[in-house]
Amino acid sequence: MAEDMPVISGESMGTIIGNLLVAMIGACLLGIIVFLSGNRFYAEPFSEAVGGFYAALANAILFVVLATVGALLVILLLKYGRENLLRYILIGAFVFIGIVVVAYFGYMFLIVMELDALLAIVILFAFVSTASLAFIMVEPENRMKNAGLLIFGSGIGAFLGVVLPVWTSILLLIALSIYDYVSVKRGPIRKIVELTEESPEKLGALAVSTAEWDIGLGDVAFYCMMTVLAVVNFGFLPTLFTVIGVVAGFRITMRLLEKRGLMPGLPVPVSLGLLGLLIGFLIRLFFPFIP
Repeated sequence: MAEDMPVISGESMGTIIGNLLVAMIGACLLGIIVFLSGNRFYAEPFSEAVGGFYAALANAILFVVLATVGALLVILLLKYGRENLLRYILIGAFVFIGIVVVAYFGYMFLIVMELDALLAIVILFAFVSTASLAFIMVEPENRMKNAGLLIFGSGIGAFLGVVLPVWTSILLLIALSIYDYVSVKRGPIRKIVELTEESPEKLGALAVSTAEWDIGLGDVAFYCMMTVLAVVNFGFLPTLFTVIGVVAGFRITMRLLEKRGLMPGLPVPVSLGLLGLLIGFLIRLFFPFIP
């Protein structure tokens, strides 16, 4: 799967899907912490509460523009042999984002701890168990890196899922899917693949893929974002259908990858995930007695 981000490797379809499920479960637990805290706040550039749909659309477009600028920067650094600088930029970005994510969810956890200490401990135990699974289920080669990326992607996805409002999240996922498709076909991601296919070590340890299957960190983050979007805004049943849609879409994408060699990771999983969310929402709407 083409990505200009680090990848998580797996020797079989079952293994990589297991990795994906672990990441989504972890993200859901983080989302539940924020939901239970009752202190959720939004961090969108344009207020959806004020501007409605058009503000959400503007947010989605802005994020896509930023993604494009970032990808172009990667291309320039690779083209002019600045791989070390690129590596330092990525590491710096990861450290900064990691601090923000840990601080945010740590603060929310402390709030839940004050409200219900027993419930907070149960959720913490579930999250630690899930994080441990991330280390057990990834392939032994590059275990620390792969498990770390899995947890990191889960945290980023959970963060985006709780700080972005509903329509901004949905439109952003759709916009990024379109961007991903265009970028892989004839845009920045294709160019990055071309620049690194003969020398994959250009991205250093941040982009090692030694197994038959791999999943990009960006894919993990946005799959988790979609799952958290469902769990904090729509409830259990829509979340379940969203997860089923994402996993089904991922399987389809990987099968297409076998035939075509280069496939965007977002369009099919996001489409089926949002379809699952809609189905779950409609079932809840017409059968409100379902928990």
